[in-house]
Amino acid sequence: MRIAQISDTHLSDRHGFFVENFRRTAEAVNAWKPDLVIHTGDLSINGADRERDLSFSMEMMRLIEAPLRVLPGNHDIGEEPGFMQLDQPTTEARLARYTRAVGTDRWAFDAGDWRLIGLNAQVLGTGLAREAEQAAWLADELEAAAGWPVGIFTHKPLFFPRELDGRRPRSIFLPAGVRARTFSLFRRHRVRFVASGHLHKYLDIDVGGVRWLWAPATAYKSGLNVGVGHPSLGFLKLELTGYSMTAELCEPEGLVARRLTPLKGGEKYLKDAPPAPPDFLAAD
Repeated sequence: MRIAQISDTHLSDRHGFFVENFRRTAEAVNAWKPDLVIHTGDLSINGADRERDLSFSMEMMRLIEAPLRVLPGNHDIGEEPGFMQLDQPTTEARLARYTRAVGTDRWAFDAGDWRLIGLNAQVLGTGLAREAEQAAWLADELEAAAGWPVGIFTHKPLFFPRELDGRRPRSIFLPAGVRARTFSLFRRHRVRFVASGHLHKYLDIDVGGVRWLWAPATAYKSGLNVGVGHPSLGFLKLELTGYSMTAELCEPEGLVARRLTPLKGGEKYLKDAPPAPPDFLAAD
């Protein structure tokens, strides 16, 4: 099975800065002819507070010719406690807005000999009812996959290694209790890989017997000059054959690495920048 993983498209009808990059990425994805495309979150620039950002993003997803699965990112539904940068916490109202515009925030299905599971990382540690529901659902899905290799998709990586010493992470995204439970669950149930986005970097490493993949963004490269990972624009090509998985970074030609500061127009956040709709809407 051929899967294209795209991430961090950051689309908006109000701020069309990255629409052309997505168009070019969609062309490259379609040319590869995957069996499935998985979007690991941050569809939008400000879906957390603006439903039209989400609906516009899903309209743009129609450029993808293969079947599509989508997960929410922090720009789509808000941020989990302890990791808020935009002052937009994940709430039931934001989850409901996402469900209306996009659909489910988690999913699981079988692909050949594999069970593939998509998680909503932004509810972890929130204490919302959705967190407990997802935890119970995940345990059931993993039990049902007993003996099968499992691949996990999520927006945020479960750890951010600023450096690797003996292949061990130095910095972690999740609260300690959530982290311990999640890692333990993965070890018990033959999780082979965890594929995420969020950091706008490419990484492919093995830690604790699990392969951790970071997909690049299609919108803009990471401005983080610390830690591991390669700031890049593009998508990942994943191939599942029997019990094995291969991954390859694809960086299509013509993607533009735009700097955020000029786009913000003096504002702190991109979502507050002066309106700059994509050309096909501005012409209207």
